[in-house]
Amino acid sequence: MKYMILIYDNAHSREHFLGEDGAGLMAEIDTIMKELTESGEFLGGEALGDPSHTKTIALQAGVPVVTDGPLAEAKEHFGGYLMVECETPERAAEIALRWPSARFTPLEVRPLMSPDGAEM
Repeated sequence: MKYMILIYDNAHSREHFLGEDGAGLMAEIDTIMKELTESGEFLGGEALGDPSHTKTIALQAGVPVVTDGPLAEAKEHFGGYLMVECETPERAAEIALRWPSARFTPLEVRPLMSPDGAEM
């Protein structure tokens, strides 16, 4: 089964990665990424830019409207994602729990929908 691990950030959590703990946290990420790549579980992923660079596009009364900022006002923002393929949802959760960001902000594990939409 394929899963997306959604990583959330906030201003405080990003400071951990930029501060004196940053090198150690990034080394942990490198270790996890190496393991996932070697096991064949890693499918892809990226970090996202700061939400101040976000544009939200929506239709309002049938007219497209573009606004600055993320869709919702929240303390946390979507900061990046991993795509993994695992045997069980528990394995995907285990990967998420090992991700250093889990110490500071929530992570979400969601199955990807199969072509037949069985997950709906």
